[in-house]
Amino acid sequence: MTTANSDAIIPKPRHSLEASVTEAAGAVRAIYRRRAVRVYGNKPVSREDVELLVDAAIHAPSAVNCQPWAFVVVQQREVLARYAKEGKQLLLNEPPVVEVVESALPDMDRLREMTSSPDFELFHGAPALVVIYATSAEGVPDCFLAAQNLMLAAWSLGLGTCPIGLARPLFNRADVKEELGVSPEWTCALPIAVGWPDGEAAPTSRHPAKIVAWR
Repeated sequence: MTTANSDAIIPKPRHSLEASVTEAAGAVRAIYRRRAVRVYGNKPVSREDVELLVDAAIHAPSAVNCQPWAFVVVQQREVLARYAKEGKQLLLNEPPVVEVVESALPDMDRLREMTSSPDFELFHGAPALVVIYATSAEGVPDCFLAAQNLMLAAWSLGLGTCPIGLARPLFNRADVKEELGVSPEWTCALPIAVGWPDGEAAPTSRHPAKIVAWR
C-alpha cells in the first residue's frame, strides 16, 4: 500500500481516546506522548502496518524534494538475533566509529559497561527493525525527519519504537550492506526497533528550551 501520493489513506487511530480528538490535537498528542520503548511483546508486526509506517516516513519533507531515503525491513527472528549479537560485539570489541563518537551519546566506557551485560539486547527484543538509509551524502538529516514521521505514526497505531543509534556502525559495514542488497554508497541514517509495547514506557523529563535569541 506504500504510495508517494499525498492523497494516501490516512490511518485512523486504533485506541478510542485518540479517535475522539481532532487531527491537529491528535498530532500534538503524538508528539508529547511518544516514548522510546525498550520492552516488547511477542506479537509480530503485520506487513500492512510496516508498509503504513514507511508510507508515513516518505511523506516527510526533504531538501528540494529529493527524497533521499531507502528502507530495509528485518522481521526474521533469527536474522534480528544475529544482527543484535554482531552489533553488540562490534561495539564492545572495536574502536568506536565516527557515528558513535559524534552522536552525543555517553562516553564509550559507560556504553561498553551497559552493553556488556548478558541481558543487554541491541534491539530490545523488538519483532521488527526498520533501517533507514540515506541515498545521498547530504540526505541524512532528511532521513531523520522521515524517522520522526515513522515513530509518530507508529504511536498512533499503538506500536512502540526505539531509535537504535548504536546499530548504525553495523548497518554501515560493507558485508551487511551486501547481504541486504544495499548500495555501498548509501549511509545508514537510523535503525528503528518496532513492536507492540509490553507495558507502558515511563515519560522522561525535558530541560527547558534554550532560546538564545529572539529578535
